[in-house]
Amino acid sequence: MPDTERQNLQKHLRATETVALSFSARGTVANASETPLVLVHGLFGSSRNWQSIAAELEANRAVYSIDQRNHGSSPHHPSHTIYDMVADLHRWSSEHLKSPAIFLGHSMGGLATMGLALAFPEMVNKLIVVDIAPRDYSPHHGKEFEALKMDVSSFRSRSEIDAAMASIHDDPGVRKFLQMNLERTSNGYRWILNVDALASADYLQGFDTIFEGLTYSKPTLAIKGEKSNYIQSEDRQVFDRYFPELRFVELKNADHWMHYSAQEAFLGTIKPFIAG
Repeated sequence: MPDTERQNLQKHLRATETVALSFSARGTVANASETPLVLVHGLFGSSRNWQSIAAELEANRAVYSIDQRNHGSSPHHPSHTIYDMVADLHRWSSEHLKSPAIFLGHSMGGLATMGLALAFPEMVNKLIVVDIAPRDYSPHHGKEFEALKMDVSSFRSRSEIDAAMASIHDDPGVRKFLQMNLERTSNGYRWILNVDALASADYLQGFDTIFEGLTYSKPTLAIKGEKSNYIQSEDRQVFDRYFPELRFVELKNADHWMHYSAQEAFLGTIKPFIAG
């Protein structure tokens, strides 16, 4: 039955309208001797956020950093679901990879890469899931979207924008992260994110039903930040149901954005798994 379910899911995903994802590539792309690595960012992120990590991992392998739809330099689209994200990754992998790759997905990117591994396991050599569980989540980014809906077209500087955002979101770290999506225009600034599509997106819903009964039986590493609540204790059983070859690690003193807040420990955790 799982084979039939997977075939039906693959058929659905191949029929899903996709976009051509933008990406950057580092390392020995043409003559790489090691398995390629694909980095997939989370909500409000982009490939640019992962360049320092990519630089640490590019020895003897190609490292690709993806912009998901409605983020970075990738096309905007009114739909943004798990189906969409997985279908986009399937298309990108089919077009740019000659062999299975190691996929690392953070948060929303983790949902997408887990989905790809479950739907198309032949495309995924190993899987790294960063601070997200294979389940549905409730929307919880209201303040971030409120800040992103600010009209920034007439602001003269990023400091002015930050001061205005501070009345909406009091966390300077989050504001700085969101401001990485600002782009200078001739008169002011604009957001490169498709804010309206993301604000109404239902990508947090559907995992439980879409992938029910499927498993990915290759090496999988799930990493939780000690200070993050994205992965709960009961989620360990959910992980085991989908990923029987799971290794689970909790990084001490790390938050949801552990590739920034605990970069040394984060790299120390993923490097042996990637190389093993």
